[in-house]
Amino acid sequence: MTSLHPERGPSAGTTGAATTTTATTAATTNEAPDTSVDSSAIVKRKKRRQHREPEKVTVDDFEMIRVLGKGCAGKVLLVRHRPTSGLFAMKSIHKRHVLAHQELQHTLTEQAVLKRMARDVQDPFVVKLWWSFHDRTNLYLVMDFHPGGDLATQLSRWGRLGRDRARFYAAEIVEGVEGLHKAGVIYRDLKPENVLIGADGHIVLSDFGLSKDRWTADERDTTTTFCGTAEYLAPEVIQGSAYSYEVDWWSFGTMLYEMLTGITPFWADTHADMYVRVLHDELVFPDDRVLDMDTKSILRGLLQRNPMLRMKEPRIKKHPYFSMIEWAHVFHKRYIPPYIPPIDPSNAMDTQNFDEAFL
Repeated sequence: MTSLHPERGPSAGTTGAATTTTATTAATTNEAPDTSVDSSAIVKRKKRRQHREPEKVTVDDFEMIRVLGKGCAGKVLLVRHRPTSGLFAMKSIHKRHVLAHQELQHTLTEQAVLKRMARDVQDPFVVKLWWSFHDRTNLYLVMDFHPGGDLATQLSRWGRLGRDRARFYAAEIVEGVEGLHKAGVIYRDLKPENVLIGADGHIVLSDFGLSKDRWTADERDTTTTFCGTAEYLAPEVIQGSAYSYEVDWWSFGTMLYEMLTGITPFWADTHADMYVRVLHDELVFPDDRVLDMDTKSILRGLLQRNPMLRMKEPRIKKHPYFSMIEWAHVFHKRYIPPYIPPIDPSNAMDTQNFDEAFL
């Protein structure tokens, strides 16, 4: 059975901007004047262009409600956009920290990826950016608020996910990662904390500060930067070898294993020991018959140490593990999610699905 979900429209709203603040909407189109049309057409075109002028916003346009998450460089806040009363997630990044730790490029990369995905690609499995702006102390990214929390919180509460639920999330993650790759983005930080769950039970990918942006589609092009999260790093990243899009599929395989078993496949108490296990240990499966042959097969393909032999798109979608999946239904979110996060319908600001340490 499938369920159709209508597309959401923007929470439109325009307000003035302080002179010390710069802001733009994620999707802005510039048109060259066309002198071959009559004056009335030119007037209409100018009006359309004016309608698409970037919305000028400042931090004063948002009411801070509560903290959703914290990091070294800043925090993510649940905010209300005063002109529209819409709820959004605002990522606030300290400029001083960014400059002191030479992380400016990470911040600019995340902004660039989000803008392009919102403007040119409009991928349903990538979090939508509405505004980006800055003031004297902080940089701000204002995105959709997804009240279902993230996959990491779900794993911490449930331990492991059922087969149907894991397969549902896996299919949508595949679509999201494939969309990023087609847009020239190596994710490089795919992990449960960055997989958000919407009120409708569907997932979106977030946090692109470590991504490699505007990459080419040529698989011969590589990079060597050591970055990511220890449990999900591919062997070639750990070794300092040149790598490309294949690193994301290793991370995906690690996440799929974790969703089904409750632990990453090469877990160890220290990062050093974990890296040794990733590079040398055999992939083993639990003895409780949780994983069938097709599941073990796709995990072996994804967790192949040699990136040239590692399973990737389009082979992943054709694997028997996904034999019951109609990919067009996945992309258009027609499948009914096996899990709908509990959300109080009378409270639009419900944050019960987020880590209690931040609330």
